[in-house]
Amino acid sequence: MSVKPILNYPGSKRKMAKLLANKMPGHSTYLEPFAGSLAMLFEKEKSIKETVNDLDGRVVNLFRVIRNHPEELKRLLQYTPFSREEYQNSYVVNDDPIEDARLFLVRCWMAIGAKTSDITGWRSCIAPNSPDTPRQWNSLHDRIDPIVERLKDVQIENQDALKLIERYNRPYVFIYADPPYPLSTRSNRMYANEMTDDDHMALLEKLKEHTGPVWLSSYENDLYNQELPNWEKRHYIMTAEAGASRTETLYINPAGAKEIDKLPVLRGENDQLDLFKDVRT
Repeated sequence: MSVKPILNYPGSKRKMAKLLANKMPGHSTYLEPFAGSLAMLFEKEKSIKETVNDLDGRVVNLFRVIRNHPEELKRLLQYTPFSREEYQNSYVVNDDPIEDARLFLVRCWMAIGAKTSDITGWRSCIAPNSPDTPRQWNSLHDRIDPIVERLKDVQIENQDALKLIERYNRPYVFIYADPPYPLSTRSNRMYANEMTDDDHMALLEKLKEHTGPVWLSSYENDLYNQELPNWEKRHYIMTAEAGASRTETLYINPAGAKEIDKLPVLRGENDQLDLFKDVRT
């Protein structure tokens, strides 16, 4: 069952998830070491065991509150106006977990670009054909119940991703890794916890050691291409919030590539562009 994500989050894979979640390689255990909006989890069928992880404590707190205190969070959201003052107050972490979950949602839905690294400004709109951001916000509470149901059997971690990947190094574990993309591939910071090139090198080393299937999302970059010469690549075109298109890349390890034929070849706008292309590194 498809579940709408609760987070309007930078790098969210909702569109990609709708295309790929039912094409995953066979597995018994599912691991997302960089949870973010959990768009992929919310589209995929349940596995026997599922674990999601994020180093950002506010992300982890939000999903724990949704699972453990859904009614109170829904009540608070229903009475939270789409206002500049609410947005300006959202950057201060609150000691109360439920209130901080509300504030984090305010930050993600009312910020320009939904960045979590910096203060970007309130996301107000003027033109009649612009996104109806207040309406989106005021219907957000309706998404909580399906998420509660989906998270019931999910383990929610808050630790270093590399330690988790090492611990889960078993052939029946499928890893979908969607880390902050290398800074060389984008123009600015987006996340509270960015990664340096050294961090990416360490991540790639751990993923190369994994004996089960791995999908790794990124923009294509020299670092990944050099370090993953035996991995397959699939390219796809995605449209960002501002309307600009970028080609994203799915890196697939040898174990995952055994079932690469599951992935479809789709067409882009006006049937002129291949959304997916099978390319070897």
